[in-house]
Amino acid sequence: MGTYGLDGVLLAWKQGKMTTEQAVGQMLQLLKELDGRLAELEAMVYPSRATAKRPTPKPHSGGE
Repeated sequence: MGTYGLDGVLLAWKQGKMTTEQAVGQMLQLLKELDGRLAELEAMVYPSRATAKRPTPKPHSGGE
C-alpha cells in the first residue's frame, strides 16, 4: 500500500476502507516524510545548523 496524502488517509479511515492501525501507520509515514523535508529546508535557511543532528528520542518503556 502506498502512502496516501493526509486527506486521503482521513477519508479512507472515515469510510472504513482502512483500519485505525493502518491510518496511524500512514500518518507516521507522512510525518517522517515531512520531518525530512523540514530538515532540508532548515539546512538551506540555516546552513550552520546543517551539521547538527536532531536528538534521537529514547525508546518508550511502556511502563507508565
